[in-house]
Amino acid sequence: MNWYNLAFKNMKKSVRDYMVYFLTLILGVAIFYVFNSVGDQSVVKTLSETSYESIQLLLVLLEMLSVGVAFVLGFLIVYANQFLISRRKREFGIYFLLGMDKRDVSKVLFAETALVGLISLVTGIVIGVFASQFMSILVTKFFDADLSAYVFTVSIGAVIKTIINFAIIYLVVLLLHSINISRVKLIDLLHAEKKAEKQIVEKPALSVIVFLVSAVVLGFAYYFVGFRSDELTRKGLIACILTGIVTNLVMFRFAAGFLLGMLQKMKGVYFRELNSFVIRQFCRSINSSAISMGIICLMIFAMICTFSGGISVAYRLQQNVREMTPVDFSIMYTADETVTECFEREGIPAETWTNDYIEIPFYNCESVTWATALGSVIDAAKEQFPAARWNTPETILSISDYNRLATMYGKETFELKEDEYLVVCNFLLLQELRDRNLAQGGTQQVGNTVLKPALPKCEEGYLMMSGTSSNAGILILPDAVIEKEQGVIYRAGSVMSGNYSVKGREEIKEINDRLWDAVSTYTAYNYMNENPIPPMFFETGMDIRESNNGLTMIVAFLVIYVGVVFLIASAAMLALKALSEAIDSTGKYEILKKIGCENHMLKRALFGQVGAYFGLPLLGAMIHSVFGLLYVNRVINSVTRQNIGWGIAATVIVLVILYGAYFIATYSTSKRIVGLEREIK
Repeated sequence: MNWYNLAFKNMKKSVRDYMVYFLTLILGVAIFYVFNSVGDQSVVKTLSETSYESIQLLLVLLEMLSVGVAFVLGFLIVYANQFLISRRKREFGIYFLLGMDKRDVSKVLFAETALVGLISLVTGIVIGVFASQFMSILVTKFFDADLSAYVFTVSIGAVIKTIINFAIIYLVVLLLHSINISRVKLIDLLHAEKKAEKQIVEKPALSVIVFLVSAVVLGFAYYFVGFRSDELTRKGLIACILTGIVTNLVMFRFAAGFLLGMLQKMKGVYFRELNSFVIRQFCRSINSSAISMGIICLMIFAMICTFSGGISVAYRLQQNVREMTPVDFSIMYTADETVTECFEREGIPAETWTNDYIEIPFYNCESVTWATALGSVIDAAKEQFPAARWNTPETILSISDYNRLATMYGKETFELKEDEYLVVCNFLLLQELRDRNLAQGGTQQVGNTVLKPALPKCEEGYLMMSGTSSNAGILILPDAVIEKEQGVIYRAGSVMSGNYSVKGREEIKEINDRLWDAVSTYTAYNYMNENPIPPMFFETGMDIRESNNGLTMIVAFLVIYVGVVFLIASAAMLALKALSEAIDSTGKYEILKKIGCENHMLKRALFGQVGAYFGLPLLGAMIHSVFGLLYVNRVINSVTRQNIGWGIAATVIVLVILYGAYFIATYSTSKRIVGLEREIK
């Protein structure tokens, strides 16, 4: 038989026994192609300049990230190939006995690897091409792009990049194969399967003690990260993380002795059916691969935290941009004349581009500053924001003007008594400080008028549209107080907000460009003539949405890319190790069959063995994640007031689909390996 025929037959046989490996290769190629083809999707070419800039930034980040992903996938493929080769040492020994030399065996391996690589590349790229079309839908969703411009696209650049990366990986694999074959001895190959098994633990009592001590130390790290994170310095946080990593690995190293010692004391569980066999098999496998299982546990933990946090941030950004852009435009002008007067002077009167708008004045008072507005909590504020200019005058609105603005923005309106005031704020850190002052009944003196809080906390809101919750505070006063304290309170400018008189995307963009040109010309003319011009701030809903949706898309794509790759790598490594254990257990299952164990009992035993192998790292990662997500949730909540419920839900779905699929594939292949597919007759 020619070496290439032998290689082809070996590959056909391996496809059945190592489906997990081939699926991992195909998924790796497909994912790599999908995320590197984003820039070539047809709808991307129809995006506005702002949106396209976000895509360009995403492409740069994906390019950088793909280097790391290539290393992860490369390690996984090399690891898997080394695993497969180690399982075939006896087969290679037989080849040598039949007269094949090392060069012929290397040719067989070369042909097998080349065939596997070619099939994986072609299949993965084909799947990736079709899967990447969904990117058009995602881009359309993020940027409200025109889906009618969609055309089925194959990214030649992504194809070339994928082929080059995976070709390099397979060249490394081939090199390692050649080195391994050149160094082997026939006697080692023939006796590869007869190596003595490792003892589970030499000193079970020591294992229990070390495991429990490590658990206590880890518990302290959990406590500080999960419940005392506000008190942690950067060094303290790093110390907790390093403690968690080390104790995690130590606990996996001594988990076998601990579990065996505990379960052996539970007689009803340990001696039920084939549980003693499953427990000892599982404990032996933990002992032989403790470090790798500990690392896999940390990888799954990192995936859960980054995926949950990233998806939650992306979801909150999407919510935030919808809440913060209720109208088409907001313009703030800090001058005596109004916005409409300024634009009319520039030759674009308001009636030519809007018929639905309001314009309201805002005020300042020299004696009402950020410092006086915060009252009793000013010392805490200065400690938290030492660089802030606390003598900045507070922005003031009358209640009637605020209600007009709130109606335009679709927010709640209020009524004030003549001795009350209201605070509107959505910058979370300052909002918390203001709430403390309001809850304590902090009064405000405006001229000769003393006012008390109408509400014990701030009302969320803003004066100008913005892509972030950056309103540090607006003081809302009764109209009578504004009139009474004229002179002390002075007009500082005006805000114009509303909707354009057109609705089409292109028409809105045209008006935006006209207004931007007018603002830029006005600013440039006064600057060139050295005129002290009053600043004008112009924000449009379209620009804010495009900028923020770009950030949302970047966060979502990156966490999905990294999270899925980490999860596939973790699940694939576990699957290969579980299959290795199944191969080692083949003879033991044959003995159990011969002594009369029923097929359903053997299947349950195998299911428990594979399930425990997949379950222990996942359980450890989930326990770590409980406290890790408490910290992540606190960080996100301190900035966006958004919990991570949506992110956790998305993470659970991805875990169930991918991790569950690998478990099912591994269990199914393991049944075939140990001969449990057919009922015993």
